[in-house]
Amino acid sequence: LVRAQESSSWFSVKELRPQVWVIGDHGADNMYVIEGSDSALLVDTGLGAADLLACVKKITSKPLIVVNTHGHPDHSGANYQFEKVYMHPADFEAARSYNTPEARSGASRSMTGDAAPGEEEKFKGEIHNTKLMAVHEGTIFHLGGRNIRVMETPGHTPGSLCFLDVENKLFFSGDNNNGLVWLFLGNCLPLNKYLVTLQKQESRLYEFTTLLPGHGPEMSSQFVKDQVKCVQGILDGSLERKPYQSFAGNAMIATFGKASVAFNPDNL
Repeated sequence: LVRAQESSSWFSVKELRPQVWVIGDHGADNMYVIEGSDSALLVDTGLGAADLLACVKKITSKPLIVVNTHGHPDHSGANYQFEKVYMHPADFEAARSYNTPEARSGASRSMTGDAAPGEEEKFKGEIHNTKLMAVHEGTIFHLGGRNIRVMETPGHTPGSLCFLDVENKLFFSGDNNNGLVWLFLGNCLPLNKYLVTLQKQESRLYEFTTLLPGHGPEMSSQFVKDQVKCVQGILDGSLERKPYQSFAGNAMIATFGKASVAFNPDNL
């Protein structure tokens, strides 16, 4: 079994902490494997362009539990490789709608250019009609000496979730706590609702010290304070707004400290 860093041409694997690995999805997103003494948890399934299941099996041989932080195609794209996936029911529909070969190739092109995995890296296993299993605030996954607690964090999507490694104070935050958070997509909640989520996290900072986000490197949990100030500054008009453009659409963007939020001014 792999214990050190191993890279294929599509996935990169790095052990961040004892029994915690980040899988890089050709630079597009982060997935995480957390291993306990009894089982392992896979946080997010990425774009689904390559054989994620084979990659995970090189990291751990423990029975695997799969969770999605939310239903977007760069976080739930390889769900088809697994029999069941746990997520918030508010994002079931999104995850199902994106889980087609067309949606996967479209998301992969948008986020990696024209990159494609080598023939030997493509998934050739059984395509599952994945069973989506509901989890909610406070659900705990017991991995054996390691307990992973679910936190509901609506904003980026209605059903966004974060996962707290209770004993190790690690917080796997999906797209809720990226350096740049997108709040302008069609199914994003209004900015004031996202602020409530951030304030809930801020009130629980004693529970976690490190953020392991869906995109970009790990950060101190204190970053949440910058996010709160950023959203408050957008809502009260005190922060400068600039135009923002992306493959997913145009928006306005504001920054406070290390935190940036791209938002729809008509959805505050």
